[in-house]
Amino acid sequence: MWSGHRFAVDRIGTLLGDLLDFIYPPFCALCGCRLSTGERSVCRDCWRSLAVIEAPFCRRCGLPLNSAGSPCPACRSRRRLFSFARSFGPFDERLQQIVHLLKYRHRKSLAEPLARLLASVIERDRRFDNMEAVVPVPLHSVKARTRGYNQSELIASYLAREVGLRLLKKSLRRTRNTPSQSGLGSAQREINVRGAFAVRNPETISGKRLILVDDVLTTGATVDACVQALLQADANEVCVLTVARTPEPGISP
Repeated sequence: MWSGHRFAVDRIGTLLGDLLDFIYPPFCALCGCRLSTGERSVCRDCWRSLAVIEAPFCRRCGLPLNSAGSPCPACRSRRRLFSFARSFGPFDERLQQIVHLLKYRHRKSLAEPLARLLASVIERDRRFDNMEAVVPVPLHSVKARTRGYNQSELIASYLAREVGLRLLKKSLRRTRNTPSQSGLGSAQREINVRGAFAVRNPETISGKRLILVDDVLTTGATVDACVQALLQADANEVCVLTVARTPEPGISP
């Protein structure tokens, strides 16, 4: 009953959005130009202008480097639980705007093009070839109800369809409603999310090679906590894929 009601509400919201777009022609949230038919929130030129993380980058965490060499200082100083991590682009002003529009402004239409950007990363990196399923980083149920959706789950859903992998969107859950990681140092972030994730159905995880999907990777504390829960459920391997990568405070490439 509730899922049908939510579908009806989402459908009405979509129709109202289309009507408003017709009455008040929409403009690109980044550059302000008038959007063409088929464009939603961000114009094609702004999508094409996004910076891409290319070599050299840390082969472990995906952090852009000034020169060839791996691992980066952060990966040399701590143990990573994921096998490797990649991100589409640096968390600069433009990509930050897009992520925040999706995350805080209910621009859910941005999830599909962001998923296509992640699919392009998978196509360029052969380390993803043996992966079997996609797992989104979960929100706590309280935060999910407040926001109305999980942006990482939306991206992961489109990504799984784009690359032809199974989506395991309910296998991983957040057991504690942790405070935001923003503004915390690396040690504080690790403590904040320690033990905050658990696997619902270990049989869906056991033996699988998984891609863990999130919006932004900073210190890696959140994804490491997720990876720990997945490995404890006998996952074969877990790599990480995020839209954006930002250096952690105090660590220089």
